[in-house]
Amino acid sequence: MASDTFLHIDGIKGESTDKDHKDQIEVLSFNWGVSQMASGTASSSGGGSTQRADFQDLSIVKELDSASPLLNKACWGGTHIGTVVLQLNRAAGDQRQKYMEYELTNVIISSVSIGGGGGGVPTESITFNYGKIKTVYTKQARKGGASGGEVPAAWDLEGNCHC
Repeated sequence: MASDTFLHIDGIKGESTDKDHKDQIEVLSFNWGVSQMASGTASSSGGGSTQRADFQDLSIVKELDSASPLLNKACWGGTHIGTVVLQLNRAAGDQRQKYMEYELTNVIISSVSIGGGGGGVPTESITFNYGKIKTVYTKQARKGGASGGEVPAAWDLEGNCHC
C-alpha cells in the first residue's frame, strides 16, 4: 500500500489502484487549519469577544499523474467542484480503517504548483477553497481495532454557522 491518505474529487480521477480507493488520488501530505481571532476586549458576559473563524484552504501534496492536467484546468477556469473528500486511514488489526475524513463542498481549486528535481517523480501542491466543511473522526477500539463510533463536526463558511 503506497499511501494511507486518499483524495476523491468529483469529476477528476486519480491513478490509485487501491481496491477501496480506485481512481482516487494518493496523497503524500496535507495541511489544513482554522483559527479564531479572540479580542482582548471583554464582552458584556465577561469573557473575551470572538470574531468569525479564519478557515485555511486545504492543501495536499501528490505526485504528478493523469489528474494533473484536469486540476490545472479546473484552477485556470475557476471550476466549481461539488465535493472533495480527504480520507485518512490506519491499521485496524489486519485491515485498514478510516479514522478521519474531511469533506469539503462548494469547492474551487485556489492554486496548483509543481516542483521537481534531479530524480523521482515531480510533486504538486494543490489547494482547495470551500464553502462548507465536515470532519468526522472514527474511534477505534483498543482491542481488535473495530470501529468505536463517530465524532462529527461541520461548519458552513458562507452562512457562518453549524450545518
